[in-house]
Amino acid sequence: MNNNYSITLSSEINNLNEYFIVFSLKGKQYAINIQQVMEVINIPEIEIPSKAPMSIIGMFNYNGLMIKAIDLCPFLGFEPSTFSINNQLIITIVDGNCFAIHTEKIENITQLSSQNIQVIPYEMDDSILKEVYKAEDNSINIIDIHSVNKLITENHSNNSNINYVDLFPVDEKSQQILKIRAQQNKSAQEVFSFPFNLNTMNQYILFTLDNHNYYLDLKYVKEFISIKRLNITKLPYTHDFIKGIINLKGDFLVVVDLKRFLNNDINTIHEGSKLIIAKGKDFNIAFLVDEIKYIKNLKNIDSYKTFAENSKYIFSEFMENDKLYSILNFEKIINDDRLYINVN
Repeated sequence: MNNNYSITLSSEINNLNEYFIVFSLKGKQYAINIQQVMEVINIPEIEIPSKAPMSIIGMFNYNGLMIKAIDLCPFLGFEPSTFSINNQLIITIVDGNCFAIHTEKIENITQLSSQNIQVIPYEMDDSILKEVYKAEDNSINIIDIHSVNKLITENHSNNSNINYVDLFPVDEKSQQILKIRAQQNKSAQEVFSFPFNLNTMNQYILFTLDNHNYYLDLKYVKEFISIKRLNITKLPYTHDFIKGIINLKGDFLVVVDLKRFLNNDINTIHEGSKLIIAKGKDFNIAFLVDEIKYIKNLKNIDSYKTFAENSKYIFSEFMENDKLYSILNFEKIINDDRLYINVN
């Protein structure tokens, strides 16, 4: 092999229109354009009315604003399943209207080339599916957020016959977790102004290494995937934080154990381990992490206090709900000389 892995990461994502959040619902995969996403949160306690229009689960306080939580199942022709505390909400904004879409599981953030996106023929005017992504054996239905917004704002008379109260977990521990999340959302310090310019929002992925929480600016991220689907080929004569290389969709990527790189601690790969794929101008690189939590909008990060002054890889840190969060200085990580690898 004569590949040279020289790392110079771009600070911008090219073709932002091609980046999507992919999520699962009733055994199928769906996607929403990243430009219409504010952040992803774990499902909180939701105030559920006795009568509501079809697909409206209820309301909850999001950063000082009461917004609707939406169930897509009625629009897709499915009966909704029982909710779990592991479910997530995608916070979206369309034409000045902010609402949350319920998902069973966020699968990844990935690039869906426009060349593989096809218009769905013979769809009804009120369908929320207008396009589908097809490549090899992979098929992902693309949600038309504008159609969703239109349906939930215009169909006031079409009341739902679904009792969403019965779909939430009833055990005491789960209900307590949902209440805590609702309170955290309600007590957020900043109230958003509308409309947003989504292209300039500071969106970050929250992930964990052991019990420590790290934020990474979304503009550096191409996608994230489960490591259990991949085979890592070890490389001789490299630093111990280099786990090896993988072949992902025909591209060879260097896998960096981020925990070992940052703290010199040994990281054990487990079933839930994920790879964050960072996009550069001429290459990609994969960072091994323990768990991807969610996406969050962080504003005014320059005002956050830096506790870890001795760590050149930490931009800043802050405390929230008695937990420490570190914002990575990705430019310094990616320009570290130790990441330059020559594979012969």
